[in-house]
Amino acid sequence: MKNLLKGISNANSYLLETGDLTTALNQVVEALGLATKVDRCYIFRNELDNDGILRLYYIHEWCKEGIEVQLGNPDLNGHSYDVFPGLYDQLMQNQPLYGMVKDASNEFFREIMESQGIISYLFVPIFSQNEFWGWMGYDNCSTLTEWSKEEVDVLFSVARNIGLRLSRDSVEKNHLHTIERYNMSVQASQQGLWEWEIDKNKLRFSEIYMKILGYQLNDFEHSFESWKKLLHPDDIDRVLNELDMYLKGYRSHYAVQFRLQHKAGHYVWIQSSGIVKRNEDGIPVYMVGSHLDMSAIKEQQEQLRKQRNEFNYLINGLGETVFRLNMDNSITFLNEYWATLSQYSIEDAMLKNFDGYFLHEERQQIIEALEKIKADKEENISLDVRLVRKDIKVRWVQVILRKYGTPEDKSNFIAGSIIDIHEKKISAQKEKELADMKEHFVSLTSHQFRTPLTVIFSNIELIELFAQKSDPVFSTRINSSAEIIRSEIDRMTELMNNILLMGRYDAKQLHFNLKKTDLTPFVFQVVDTYFSNQPDNRRIHVKVSGKAADLMIDEMLITHVLTNIISNAFKYSEGCADPELDLQYHEEEVEIIISDSGIGIPPNEIEKVFNSFYRATNTLTYQGSGLGLVVAKQFLELHNGTINLYSKLGRGTKVSLTLPYAK
Repeated sequence: MKNLLKGISNANSYLLETGDLTTALNQVVEALGLATKVDRCYIFRNELDNDGILRLYYIHEWCKEGIEVQLGNPDLNGHSYDVFPGLYDQLMQNQPLYGMVKDASNEFFREIMESQGIISYLFVPIFSQNEFWGWMGYDNCSTLTEWSKEEVDVLFSVARNIGLRLSRDSVEKNHLHTIERYNMSVQASQQGLWEWEIDKNKLRFSEIYMKILGYQLNDFEHSFESWKKLLHPDDIDRVLNELDMYLKGYRSHYAVQFRLQHKAGHYVWIQSSGIVKRNEDGIPVYMVGSHLDMSAIKEQQEQLRKQRNEFNYLINGLGETVFRLNMDNSITFLNEYWATLSQYSIEDAMLKNFDGYFLHEERQQIIEALEKIKADKEENISLDVRLVRKDIKVRWVQVILRKYGTPEDKSNFIAGSIIDIHEKKISAQKEKELADMKEHFVSLTSHQFRTPLTVIFSNIELIELFAQKSDPVFSTRINSSAEIIRSEIDRMTELMNNILLMGRYDAKQLHFNLKKTDLTPFVFQVVDTYFSNQPDNRRIHVKVSGKAADLMIDEMLITHVLTNIISNAFKYSEGCADPELDLQYHEEEVEIIISDSGIGIPPNEIEKVFNSFYRATNTLTYQGSGLGLVVAKQFLELHNGTINLYSKLGRGTKVSLTLPYAK
């Protein structure tokens, strides 16, 4: 027994003095193994798995010389207590378990023990912080050991001391972890800490506190007076008053913003807060707190203030009214232009119904538009309506509506603008009236011109017939003059047709009938119909390349464009090679290139030929109105197409027409 007590004493010393827990437990099992003269001393630890099942793990072992080591044996790890009936219940009750292996009722337990050559055993539970942590075991493989109650009790005391050591280590670990987390939190927050022993008039600042002000920890006298000298002159009275009110109990908490002078001379904005400890008489004796550098936040606030002022300046300087409505259609914001536009003050309009400021017969239109916006049927809506001003005058305005927020957002609202379009609207109405008058005038004029031209043409034929019957010589002279008159009649007719088409285009009254068209046969048909019998027996050569695709075109208008450009190619290349038409199908559009080798256009006049009535200086001897290219360009633009002209004086002209494919 004496030897056992000495071993227990050594084990307790290891638990108290050895710093590393693993080393201490290895020393304990060795000391107790030697003291008890068993063959093996060891420790099992309990661990919960992911399914919440408690399992055993063999973690420490001492063996007498000649006894097989079992540490690391997989058969001794990961078992649940279910395979050892009665073991958990007994140990969990903080009761030891010991006896002979041959007497064990659990066959699996007996097989495991016998496989290790064990013939007697002692198990002592270990509890840490009132939790069943594990147990300590003593095995004999060579001799039968009958454990006395005194031996079991003293070994039980060591198990309790192991539990105390485990508890101490756990508490220390948690304490260190708490301190570490606290220090990390302070470092992360970059808060400077201070403590003030009020009764002793001692004030101490942390390293971060000093760093905020540009000082090293020991560069600054840690006193209340030194701190007070750093306060901005405009903040001293306010800060000291707040502190005094808190210390006297007139304030429930201490939190204040102020400026402290940095070592470099500038001031730093500080957010300070603290809490006081009072004695039994309620007198303040100790206070701690923190300082947070607010300079960046203050700078951001100043920037936001400037931006807000700039925004207000900009929005109030707009030449249109900006408004905001709640979901009840009531006005909640207006910029200053509202007063200029409506003659009502902003205060008069606040929380009034938006539609009430418009012409009565147009209010329902506005209400319906607002409901569509609220229901997300339209993303934004623009309305041309009439605003009724305070002076009863009515002005045309454009109201633009848009919803802001999401279905989950309870702060949805409608915002938009009101733009004064009164002059523009009136001007547009006048322009329409003028366009109608122009269309009527052009149509009337063309008709009035066509009638006398027809009469002239008919009478020329009669004169020729009369001259032919009366005098052959006179008839020849008459026929020559008649041919000139016919040519001028054709020229005048072409001019009238082009003027009429331009008038209809400008008045947006041109009939535009799109239909899907296969361009290749269409082009061949135009060429055969209008250019198969030229007076000089020339012909136009057509070449097609690329994969054909359908187009949406007005065939009458495109026919006019093609005949105009091809006629020019023949007219301005008289006596030269045949003109060419190259039909090229590209990826997104078709290109028609009509080229000739005729007189060309002077370089400085190429851009001018698309101006109305302009004719190049080298074409004045040729018949023409100066409107053909203008009309062609207008017709192509109706089809979202383009026309481009390339020319070299004396070497010919190339005209490129592009048309997009059908969508």
